[in-house]
Amino acid sequence: MKTKLLSFLPYVIVLFLSIPLILPYFHSGYFPTHDGLWAVVRLGDMFRELRDHQFPARYSENLNFGYGYPLFNFAYPFPYYLGIIFHFLGFSFISTIKLLFALTVPLSGLGMYIASKKLWGKTFSGIISALLYMYLPYRMVDLYVRGSIGESVSFVIFPLLILSVLFILGKPESKKWIAIGGILLAILVTSHNIMAILFTPTLIAFAVVMGWRKKQVWTSLLFSFLFGVSLSAFFWLPALSEKHLILLSKIPIADRNLYYVTLQQLVIPSWNYGVPDAKNGFTYQLGWPVLLIICLGIAQFFYFLKKKLQVKNFGGLVTFISSILIMVLFLFPFSGFIWEHIPLLKEINYPWTLLGPLGFFMTLFAGSMGVAKNRLIQSIICFALLMEMLLVMPYARPEKYITVDDGYFLTNDATTTSSTEYIPLWVTKWPTQRPEQKVTILDGNVDILQTSSKKIQATITADHDTTVTINTIYYPGWIVKIDNVQKEISYTNPLGIMKVKVPAGQHILLAKFGETPMRLSADIISLFAFLIAIFYLVLSFIPKKKK
Repeated sequence: MKTKLLSFLPYVIVLFLSIPLILPYFHSGYFPTHDGLWAVVRLGDMFRELRDHQFPARYSENLNFGYGYPLFNFAYPFPYYLGIIFHFLGFSFISTIKLLFALTVPLSGLGMYIASKKLWGKTFSGIISALLYMYLPYRMVDLYVRGSIGESVSFVIFPLLILSVLFILGKPESKKWIAIGGILLAILVTSHNIMAILFTPTLIAFAVVMGWRKKQVWTSLLFSFLFGVSLSAFFWLPALSEKHLILLSKIPIADRNLYYVTLQQLVIPSWNYGVPDAKNGFTYQLGWPVLLIICLGIAQFFYFLKKKLQVKNFGGLVTFISSILIMVLFLFPFSGFIWEHIPLLKEINYPWTLLGPLGFFMTLFAGSMGVAKNRLIQSIICFALLMEMLLVMPYARPEKYITVDDGYFLTNDATTTSSTEYIPLWVTKWPTQRPEQKVTILDGNVDILQTSSKKIQATITADHDTTVTINTIYYPGWIVKIDNVQKEISYTNPLGIMKVKVPAGQHILLAKFGETPMRLSADIISLFAFLIAIFYLVLSFIPKKKK
């Protein structure tokens, strides 16, 4: 009994140490961050779209002053799908977002503890990695400065993906972990696509190196990867194939040259709440206690090699050391040529986003020091862990609090994007106020019957042949019918809104938003992969007959 209680102690420690980092999320009201307030707006809009039976959610009818735009066709949707579950359980939109942010800290710590312990074989390894992971300075930036819900969720998925690879390596015939690994990868892609791009190469390298001599593992890992890619196809395939239709394809969000780091910024402790290119910009620091343990880890690795001692998970150590060095180099300006010419990487405007996956692999690698038997080394590690907590704990606070309710966010008229980058290219004039009516006609009368994010219906009485204006920005997937006959849509106007010609008389107008053939194909791919994954999970619970 005592042994069982002691086995739970590390989990209790991790949960307990996460509390100081998330206490402000249980304060009344909310606090402003760069993106955190937008997260509440997006959750409210996700609720509207799902309420309108738009699934997958793609087009926001309410935002952009009611003229709409294809928000979730490009913005990562998973945190908001997850948030809807909490909202249905009775949480307000604000409370849901706060709860999601708060939960990412203990959950990521627990995931890291389990992954690091399994990888390095020591309980102390798990505690080292979990504590450093939760107390990364960049985690506080995400929670209290940037407010990126997608990145925060990604921190929970990183260790679970490593864990899934380790289980597949240990038992490649396990259909359960093949499916779970694919599901986790799909969640990462749909939680924050940039994090997926930056994290996945090292994940693949780790899987390849660790499973190099195990032929059966290759098939299982490949199936798991394909599951993840296919499950998330409903999101990434339309986003990539339709990017040329939006402003982001022509105008980058930011100038990458402004967001490289300096060695001083990585090493010297600092804290502030501004945008990174301002004098009061947020910190890029990695945390000197983490760097200290990393240096000890690298020294231990080469010491073992020199003494020809057995190195546990040699391939994993080499992979992590290599990835850490490469990611650090990519933070500096001389890597600009690579950023500009590698597909997908060139779409990322902020090199400092590497601080997320870099911090993960640094803290996972730091767990390798858990095998150190030298008392002095162990004392230095414990000292570094304590100093990391003392360094980061003061950062776990918002700049200020604001007292608002859900109504403040649900009446938002903006686009929730920093540069309106998801607006279609044919829009040349930005709306500044909501239209008086969703459907208008120059000479005649309009009786609105229904408006939603996917359907607009109205009775039109035209005095003569004329044009009807639907005050919604056109995007592929919208069709307009007059008396059940599909009409050609004109959107070559400054606002990019839909217009159709109607003859004189009384008519029924119906505008509907649906999937294009390409988006429907992506949906079918994801659905098919989902059914296979469920089938694999069900099979894993069916007991096998003993021979």
